[in-house]
Amino acid sequence: MSSVGSICGRCLDWKGPDDEGERLWLAEMMKGKGAMWDEIVREKGLIPTKLEEVGQWWLVDIGTTLDSMNKSKEHGFLGFRNSKSPFLSWINKTKAYKLVP
Repeated sequence: MSSVGSICGRCLDWKGPDDEGERLWLAEMMKGKGAMWDEIVREKGLIPTKLEEVGQWWLVDIGTTLDSMNKSKEHGFLGFRNSKSPFLSWINKTKAYKLVP
């Protein structure tokens, strides 16, 4: 598992969708996790940041809501971009700046 995956798993204590198949909202799950993030920052020797500065969780929720090209097209987004590539590029940049492990 990547270090980002391990951080996300640790911060969220996430084990996957619940048994009823309910949607999990990252913005809700990240509430109250600031102290845990502060501990990770100390342990990993990262540049001191607040959890709210690391990610815009509501934006991730929006991005994962429009999870298919069909839904995107229905909402008027006709262009195509590989969403995984810029995401991974951004993660690698934040690692280089010691914002995330």
